[in-house]
Amino acid sequence: MKVQIVYSSLSGCTRRLAEGIFAALPVADKQIFDLAQGEPALDADVVLLGYWVDKGGPNAAMKAFMEKLSGKTVGVFCTLAFWADSAHAHASLAAGAALLKEKNCLLGGYVCNGAMSQAMIDRFRAAGTSGPHSASPASEARWALLKGHPTEAEIALAAERFGERIRLLETLQSQGLEYASIAL
Repeated sequence: MKVQIVYSSLSGCTRRLAEGIFAALPVADKQIFDLAQGEPALDADVVLLGYWVDKGGPNAAMKAFMEKLSGKTVGVFCTLAFWADSAHAHASLAAGAALLKEKNCLLGGYVCNGAMSQAMIDRFRAAGTSGPHSASPASEARWALLKGHPTEAEIALAAERFGERIRLLETLQSQGLEYASIAL
Protein backbone atom coordinates (compact mmCIF):
# COMPACT_ATOMS: atom_id res chain seq x y z
CA MET A 1 0.00 0.00 0.00
CA LYS A 2 1.40 3.37 -1.01
CA VAL A 3 0.53 6.51 0.98
CA GLN A 4 1.18 10.10 0.01
CA ILE A 5 0.76 13.01 2.41
CA VAL A 6 0.27 16.49 0.98
CA TYR A 7 0.08 19.43 3.36
CA SER A 8 -0.09 23.21 3.44
CA SER A 9 1.19 25.02 6.53
CA LEU A 10 1.29 28.67 7.61
CA SER A 11 2.65 28.63 11.17
CA GLY A 12 4.38 25.24 10.99
CA CYS A 13 1.69 23.36 12.92
CA THR A 14 0.23 21.49 9.96
CA ARG A 15 3.73 20.65 8.75
CA ARG A 16 4.61 19.24 12.18
CA LEU A 17 1.40 17.20 12.25
CA ALA A 18 1.99 15.92 8.69
CA GLU A 19 5.59 14.96 9.45
CA GLY A 20 4.50 13.20 12.65
CA ILE A 21 1.83 11.20 10.83
CA PHE A 22 4.36 10.35 8.11
CA ALA A 23 6.97 9.15 10.60
CA ALA A 24 4.52 7.00 12.56
CA LEU A 25 2.58 5.37 9.74
CA PRO A 26 3.48 1.67 9.56
CA VAL A 27 3.70 1.80 5.77
CA ALA A 28 6.91 1.13 3.82
CA ASP A 29 5.94 2.98 0.64
CA LYS A 30 5.14 6.55 1.64
CA GLN A 31 5.94 10.08 0.52
CA ILE A 32 5.32 13.54 1.95
CA PHE A 33 4.92 16.79 0.04
CA ASP A 34 4.66 20.44 1.02
CA LEU A 35 2.12 21.99 -1.32
CA ALA A 36 4.14 25.22 -1.25
CA GLN A 37 6.77 23.37 -3.32
CA GLY A 38 4.23 22.61 -6.06
CA GLU A 39 1.46 20.12 -6.70
CA PRO A 40 2.75 16.55 -6.62
CA ALA A 41 1.67 13.82 -9.00
CA LEU A 42 -0.55 11.49 -7.02
CA ASP A 43 -0.20 7.77 -7.63
CA ALA A 44 -0.81 6.38 -4.14
CA ASP A 45 -3.49 4.05 -2.85
CA VAL A 46 -4.18 6.58 -0.07
CA VAL A 47 -3.66 10.33 -0.05
CA LEU A 48 -3.72 12.24 3.24
CA LEU A 49 -4.35 15.97 2.89
CA GLY A 50 -3.49 18.46 5.63
CA TYR A 51 -4.37 22.13 5.82
CA TRP A 52 -4.52 25.08 8.14
CA VAL A 53 -7.99 26.46 8.68
CA ASP A 54 -8.75 29.79 7.05
CA LYS A 55 -12.23 31.27 7.28
CA GLY A 56 -13.78 27.98 8.36
CA GLY A 57 -12.21 25.66 5.82
CA PRO A 58 -9.04 24.72 3.95
CA ASN A 59 -6.60 27.51 3.14
CA ALA A 60 -6.82 28.70 -0.48
CA ALA A 61 -3.92 26.65 -1.90
CA MET A 62 -5.15 23.38 -0.39
CA LYS A 63 -8.75 24.12 -1.35
CA ALA A 64 -7.73 24.59 -4.99
CA PHE A 65 -5.72 21.34 -4.88
CA MET A 66 -8.57 19.38 -3.26
CA GLU A 67 -11.04 20.55 -5.89
CA LYS A 68 -8.93 18.86 -8.59
CA LEU A 69 -8.89 15.40 -6.99
CA SER A 70 -11.04 12.59 -8.29
CA GLY A 71 -11.10 8.83 -7.79
CA LYS A 72 -8.78 8.86 -4.77
CA THR A 73 -9.03 7.34 -1.32
CA VAL A 74 -8.35 10.35 0.88
CA GLY A 75 -8.04 11.31 4.51
CA VAL A 76 -8.14 14.92 5.67
CA PHE A 77 -6.57 16.61 8.65
CA CYS A 78 -6.39 20.21 9.73
CA THR A 79 -5.02 22.48 12.40
CA LEU A 80 -6.60 25.62 13.78
CA ALA A 81 -5.92 28.09 16.55
CA PHE A 82 -9.16 27.23 18.29
CA TRP A 83 -10.48 24.31 20.31
CA ALA A 84 -10.34 21.03 18.39
CA ASP A 85 -13.56 19.83 20.03
CA SER A 86 -15.57 22.92 19.07
CA ALA A 87 -18.34 23.13 16.49
CA HIS A 88 -16.09 25.51 14.50
CA ALA A 89 -13.32 22.89 14.36
CA HIS A 90 -15.68 20.12 13.25
CA ALA A 91 -17.23 22.39 10.61
CA SER A 92 -13.73 23.32 9.38
CA LEU A 93 -12.86 19.64 8.91
CA ALA A 94 -16.23 18.97 7.27
CA ALA A 95 -15.60 21.86 4.85
CA GLY A 96 -12.48 20.09 3.62
CA ALA A 97 -14.27 16.77 3.36
CA ALA A 98 -17.11 18.40 1.42
CA LEU A 99 -14.66 19.37 -1.33
CA LEU A 100 -13.70 15.71 -1.75
CA LYS A 101 -16.67 13.51 -0.93
CA GLU A 102 -18.46 13.57 -4.29
CA LYS A 103 -15.50 12.36 -6.36
CA ASN A 104 -13.38 10.46 -3.83
CA CYS A 105 -13.64 7.89 -1.03
CA LEU A 106 -13.18 9.48 2.41
CA LEU A 107 -10.93 7.42 4.64
CA GLY A 108 -11.44 9.63 7.68
CA GLY A 109 -10.43 12.90 9.26
CA TYR A 110 -8.65 14.51 12.16
CA VAL A 111 -8.78 18.06 13.51
CA CYS A 112 -6.08 19.35 15.82
CA ASN A 113 -5.29 22.39 17.91
CA GLY A 114 -2.57 24.53 16.42
CA ALA A 115 -0.78 27.75 17.17
CA MET A 116 -1.89 30.99 15.57
CA SER A 117 0.75 32.43 13.26
CA GLN A 118 2.39 35.58 14.57
CA ALA A 119 1.32 37.48 11.44
CA MET A 120 -2.33 36.64 12.16
CA ILE A 121 -1.97 37.61 15.81
CA ASP A 122 -0.47 40.93 14.77
CA ARG A 123 -3.36 41.52 12.36
CA PHE A 124 -5.95 40.75 15.03
CA ARG A 125 -4.16 42.97 17.54
CA ALA A 126 -4.24 45.83 15.04
CA ALA A 127 -8.02 45.36 14.74
CA GLY A 128 -8.62 46.04 18.43
CA THR A 129 -9.99 44.11 21.37
CA SER A 130 -13.64 43.54 20.42
CA GLY A 131 -15.24 41.31 17.82
CA PRO A 132 -14.97 37.60 16.98
CA HIS A 133 -11.43 37.82 15.59
CA SER A 134 -10.05 40.40 17.96
CA ALA A 135 -7.17 40.44 20.38
CA SER A 136 -9.49 40.21 23.38
CA PRO A 137 -8.03 39.03 26.67
CA ALA A 138 -9.71 35.63 26.10
CA SER A 139 -8.19 35.35 22.61
CA GLU A 140 -4.75 36.31 23.91
CA ALA A 141 -5.00 33.62 26.60
CA ARG A 142 -6.08 31.00 24.02
CA TRP A 143 -3.27 31.93 21.63
CA ALA A 144 -0.73 31.62 24.44
CA LEU A 145 -2.09 28.22 25.49
CA LEU A 146 -2.16 26.85 21.95
CA LYS A 147 1.45 27.81 21.17
CA GLY A 148 2.54 24.33 22.24
CA HIS A 149 0.24 22.54 19.78
CA PRO A 150 0.11 20.14 18.15
CA THR A 151 1.41 18.08 21.05
CA GLU A 152 3.09 14.70 20.73
CA ALA A 153 -0.13 13.10 21.99
CA GLU A 154 -2.17 14.84 19.28
CA ILE A 155 0.29 13.78 16.60
CA ALA A 156 0.24 10.18 17.88
CA LEU A 157 -3.56 10.12 17.85
CA ALA A 158 -3.68 11.39 14.25
CA ALA A 159 -1.15 8.78 13.16
CA GLU A 160 -3.06 6.06 15.01
CA ARG A 161 -6.36 7.06 13.39
CA PHE A 162 -5.00 7.08 9.86
CA GLY A 163 -2.95 3.93 10.51
CA GLU A 164 -6.08 2.09 11.64
CA ARG A 165 -8.06 3.24 8.61
CA ILE A 166 -5.27 2.18 6.25
CA ARG A 167 -5.13 -1.26 7.90
CA LEU A 168 -8.90 -1.57 7.56
CA LEU A 169 -8.69 -0.57 3.89
CA GLU A 170 -6.00 -3.22 3.30
CA THR A 171 -8.05 -5.88 5.10
CA LEU A 172 -11.20 -5.10 3.15
CA GLN A 173 -9.37 -5.01 -0.17
CA SER A 174 -7.72 -8.36 0.56
CA GLN A 175 -11.23 -9.81 1.01
CA GLY A 176 -12.55 -8.23 -2.17
CA LEU A 177 -14.64 -5.73 -0.22
CA GLU A 178 -14.97 -1.98 -0.64
CA TYR A 179 -14.20 0.63 1.98
CA ALA A 180 -17.33 2.69 2.64
CA SER A 181 -16.65 6.41 2.58
CA ILE A 182 -16.93 8.04 6.02
CA ALA A 183 -19.24 11.04 6.36
CA LEU A 184 -17.41 13.89 8.05
